[in-house]
Amino acid sequence: MGKRGLAWFILSLSSVLILAACTQRLTYPDQPAASEPDLSSGSSLSTISRDEFLYAVGWLDDKTILVALESNGEYGLYSHDLLTGEEQLIRAFSDRLVFAALSANGQRMLVQVATQQGNNIMMIDKSGKSLAEFHFSEGLVSGVSWNPTNEGKLFVSVHKTAGSLVNYLWDLSSNEAWIEMSMTEEMPVWYSENMYLQQKIAADGASVLVLSDIRFPGKDTVIEQGILAYGLEGESVWVVTPSDFNEEELLVISYYPLLITQGYISLPRIPDGNGLFIPEFTKGNDSDATFAVIPKREPESVAGISFELAKVDFSGNASEVLTEVERMDPISASPDGSYVLYGKRYEYLYDVEREGWIQLTE
Repeated sequence: MGKRGLAWFILSLSSVLILAACTQRLTYPDQPAASEPDLSSGSSLSTISRDEFLYAVGWLDDKTILVALESNGEYGLYSHDLLTGEEQLIRAFSDRLVFAALSANGQRMLVQVATQQGNNIMMIDKSGKSLAEFHFSEGLVSGVSWNPTNEGKLFVSVHKTAGSLVNYLWDLSSNEAWIEMSMTEEMPVWYSENMYLQQKIAADGASVLVLSDIRFPGKDTVIEQGILAYGLEGESVWVVTPSDFNEEELLVISYYPLLITQGYISLPRIPDGNGLFIPEFTKGNDSDATFAVIPKREPESVAGISFELAKVDFSGNASEVLTEVERMDPISASPDGSYVLYGKRYEYLYDVEREGWIQLTE
């Protein structure tokens, strides 16, 4: 496969402390200031109390999001209906909720609660019922990847207090505790029942994308060399790599499924101080619509750069700008592709059909 076999990701996940370093998400340095989204330009939906809002976790269905709220020292996960404003408590926590992640179909949630005795990790279902619990002494969960055919099997990435990143396999059907994935450097991402993708550093220092099999540890298949980032949603895989044609550009190639090229787009290669600005991508589970936050050069501005939320057509090698955004922050599309959550806490909501921002909090 050529050097432009590629894909990008960022598992998603969300917590006030974690979204900035979330599941396969890249961390970003301080970026040029810009105006906040114009909340007067979109439709009007029922809002959430700003004082109680911590962050949105993700989509339960096309019009319902999972939110983390805090009131009078009590934390809780709630479903929030965007049309009616109705909120229903899923699970309350007397201790501090520091992480929450939602499975792709919205049926299961992984949460971390910080107690005086340490950290409790819980798997709960949509009704709030506890399915499994695990306790560990130190560290913060920073990412989760759910097996697409078995939500009881997942990868969990933990940042230890000393700063090291440790990846675990958690299989709810097994009596064993979390199994450390000692041969992984970045968080693995499930691709199928037994196969997963991961980014590794080769002997020559280049970053490579490999496909591994959970049944045969250490037997990796190199998919692509020299990648900058990758990710997947469903069977769609993105990889970001330097362009072979123009040193001032990056290429983002989409595969659906893996190794079958769907198309590509080119983006400007813009330094961010510690590396390059890498786009954020998202795709609705039940939609073909793909969205991205992409950088744009602005030579005449003081900052020299701006950011846009765009709808991407890989098969046509094109993108359509929807609106300008403040910075390179995570995004999450609703299953039907009608809405896009944006921001480090998913605190903004863009209405794709009405082409405007919706005020999510009061």
